[in-house]
Amino acid sequence: MADFQVEWLTLHRRTYNGEIPAATWRIKRGDKVNLHLNNTLTEPEKLQPFNGFRFTNSTNIHTHGLHISSKEPEDNIFVHLKPGQSFDYKYKIDPENPSGTYWYHTHLHGSSLFQVHSGMAGMIIVDDVQHETPEHLWKVSCPVHCEHDIQLVFQPILEYRNLFGNGFSTLQMRMQDNPLFWHTNTISSGGTLAQWLTRNIYLYTVNGQVNPVVVMPTGQTKRFRMVNAGGTIFLAVMIYDMSDQVTDGCSVLEIANDGIYLDKAAFPKSGRTFIVPSGKVDWLVVCNKPGTYKVRSLYHQSDFASTGRIQLFNDTMFTINVTGLPTNTKLQTKLPKRVFFVGDFRGVPQCDVKDRFVVEAGHWFHLNREKFKSHDYYRYNSEVNQLQEWYFINTDTDLGHPIHMHINHFQVISYNKYTGGYGVATLGTNDLVYFTKDRERCYYQHLNYTGRENVTQPANPFRYFDHDIRYKETNGSALGYSEVGIFKDTLLIPPQANITVRFLTHKYTGEVVIHCHLLSHEDSGMLMTTYISEPGTQIKTHTKSGNAYPGTCNKTDVFPFHNFPPCKEERDYVHEYYHGNNHGHEHTYGHNYGPEYGHSYGYGYEPAYGQEYSYGSGYGQPHGYEQSTGHEQQYNQKNGGGNAYTLLFGSDEENDGLNDENLDYFNELKREDFLRRLKQDSVFDPSLLF
Repeated sequence: MADFQVEWLTLHRRTYNGEIPAATWRIKRGDKVNLHLNNTLTEPEKLQPFNGFRFTNSTNIHTHGLHISSKEPEDNIFVHLKPGQSFDYKYKIDPENPSGTYWYHTHLHGSSLFQVHSGMAGMIIVDDVQHETPEHLWKVSCPVHCEHDIQLVFQPILEYRNLFGNGFSTLQMRMQDNPLFWHTNTISSGGTLAQWLTRNIYLYTVNGQVNPVVVMPTGQTKRFRMVNAGGTIFLAVMIYDMSDQVTDGCSVLEIANDGIYLDKAAFPKSGRTFIVPSGKVDWLVVCNKPGTYKVRSLYHQSDFASTGRIQLFNDTMFTINVTGLPTNTKLQTKLPKRVFFVGDFRGVPQCDVKDRFVVEAGHWFHLNREKFKSHDYYRYNSEVNQLQEWYFINTDTDLGHPIHMHINHFQVISYNKYTGGYGVATLGTNDLVYFTKDRERCYYQHLNYTGRENVTQPANPFRYFDHDIRYKETNGSALGYSEVGIFKDTLLIPPQANITVRFLTHKYTGEVVIHCHLLSHEDSGMLMTTYISEPGTQIKTHTKSGNAYPGTCNKTDVFPFHNFPPCKEERDYVHEYYHGNNHGHEHTYGHNYGPEYGHSYGYGYEPAYGQEYSYGSGYGQPHGYEQSTGHEQQYNQKNGGGNAYTLLFGSDEENDGLNDENLDYFNELKREDFLRRLKQDSVFDPSLLF
């Protein structure tokens, strides 16, 4: 415990080394980081029921967003340090971990919200590498130019007002915290200080201060690293003048989300940068006009159509004081190229996706229709180094849920039509029922379903419907939607949404934790584990809940949502168009792969076998190959110094050398060899091969 002063208020808080926020870790790829975590908190701590608020004084630590092993002694969140215990974490920072902004925080199931909102969190920076970083960005970034690298840790440690039941004094009561830390002293206006705080105080701190001032000269570009280091509140931030109007005095471009660089720097589509609880966003900022500005979180009632009911902060975060003469500095948009396992998976054919699974957020703290049971109750098993396509859905009719995945970032592929049912639960009971669009009980329910459940249906369960349509109509600019193509580790799933994501299970085997980052939900059971295994390893999984796969409702529903053709059929389908009976004339064909935002392929045909193919990905990754005899194809990845690879195929007059045997060889080579060979390139686009 430590006393921490915020203006006139003395806080009695659990902290790391007595600091709020805790110290920033600056690390490099390939570093070995040794951390001795000593729990000096003391007994007693009340033992509350499982999947509830408990363990006030037990703790651990989680490196949020790092591409790292979940096995001890690294990022295992099931390490449980009781009062007086210690643990030695030994982290091996991946030599390919993307340079960027991350954070660390306590993550013991049952006390995550309480301890994070106490202040147990800090920033992690994985340093940029000079030869990979454009000069304009290098000049405003650590490790060399830290004077322009502004670290901003946003913490809701003054969230006392009891919205959603998460006011800090209320948490202390629910956790049965020691009354000495409660602000139980009587004040002159009557009642206790804790009661007054609960009625009046609802603030974020920035680097431990309320509304601090950042001083900047005109024309000097700065890098803002922002972390929403909390577990309840969403932010929608932008720079405004002092009358809360959008200003042209300062320019802002987003450059990274959840630690991963964007394709290029861009102004946020919604006009505000949306940061979920746990989210990380980096800005480039320049102010060309002297004056005083504010960075504030601002939301409108209309925003909830695309987010569902969430807790949005609506106040100033910090102030910017700009001094000097007017200038005209422009922000540049070039960003570092991404490493291959966070490259671009939008164009990969369905045939090359290894696994398809569903993560279903639900009513009253259910994930895949159950609450957390144990760390080894695995819902799915995936093989390491394989492409995954998962569908994040939300059967809740009211709340948006930010779903976080440990170890691997995932790419947002599409917002899809929602076809499932909706769940209704009764708080404090096990009563949970899924209903169809016709408001009848679904055929598929869940493990604990008896048919005798007593639930009350909402008056309008479909008020947040049609996110796929809204996404298209707004071009993804509605607040809360993530732009298709970016990588995330935490994604808001609005009520009755269906979102496709893809990721590579790169390198690390072991447990993968997936949970809602509304930490009161996580502590209450909205957490599950999956497993990444070596090929051929048998892992016991619990994919169904009772008779139900996640996402299913009607008896005819398919898991997971789509009937994809077998690989051979898909190959033949594509093969027919560009190796069919069209050799005597020019032919161009475009085909979209993927649920909605697939990749377009255009092939131009010339007479006879001396064909020349022109391929354009549409995502900034031009590739080309020539085929002169049907025996040899050379693929050239032109991404600023990429390599050329040659694949040899046997001759087959009927299908130009691409018979089924060779197609199998082609894919085997791709999976086992091509990934390895392309790793030396700075950007990986698997669709190069198709």
